[in-house]
Amino acid sequence: MSLYREKAVVLRSYKFAEADRIIVLLSENSGKIRAVAKGIRKTTSRVGARLEPLSHVDVQLYRGRDLDTVRQVDLIDTHTAMRVNLKQLEQGLSMVEAVDKLTPDREPVPHIYTMLSRALRALNDGSSPIIVGAFYWKLLASEGVAPTLEDCVRCGVSTDLVAIDIQEGGILCRSCRSGTAISQTALDILRQINSGGLAAALALEETPAVREVNHIAMGLMEAHLERRLRSIGLFDRHL
Repeated sequence: MSLYREKAVVLRSYKFAEADRIIVLLSENSGKIRAVAKGIRKTTSRVGARLEPLSHVDVQLYRGRDLDTVRQVDLIDTHTAMRVNLKQLEQGLSMVEAVDKLTPDREPVPHIYTMLSRALRALNDGSSPIIVGAFYWKLLASEGVAPTLEDCVRCGVSTDLVAIDIQEGGILCRSCRSGTAISQTALDILRQINSGGLAAALALEETPAVREVNHIAMGLMEAHLERRLRSIGLFDRHL
């Protein structure tokens, strides 16, 4: 086995053997890693709290055939504020859940690592009410499945656009509509996110249109995953 070091975000963990856990990490250079943290479930473990989901860590590992082994862990950021706010916690967990479902093991995705680590920091800071929706949208775009937003994907008209449908691949006019209804303001925000105006979108205050964008992006993500995000609670689904 070879020793290596990575910066990573903890996506999830689950029990393994009597006192161990499997830790699933999205690393900066090696993609998604599954590693055994030996003895982490013992009360004497010094690293257990550092390997909770959402933590941003600097981790040393031994490379194995199927599973790596955690050797050492240093915290970069535990995102403390997020952990004591139920809504933010659910949103953060839904973000790492989506990344976990979309990323294959051992395939470097540094752009997704960067997006995720920055989005979690922004969510923890509470600096933008649209951070989750923008993150989902950018994640879909990185997969090449973000819907087209300029013209109706069925008939090509550019006016009276009132719905969005991931199965159709984009925005639809009133005559062709299917999928999810969308307001003009929410469409403008999504276009802003899509066309390099992310910073301006993140500076928006919370409005009905911002909440609409978050819900549309969540719905599109779940449609792409073909499953509900388990981390999102009923409170968030019915805002």
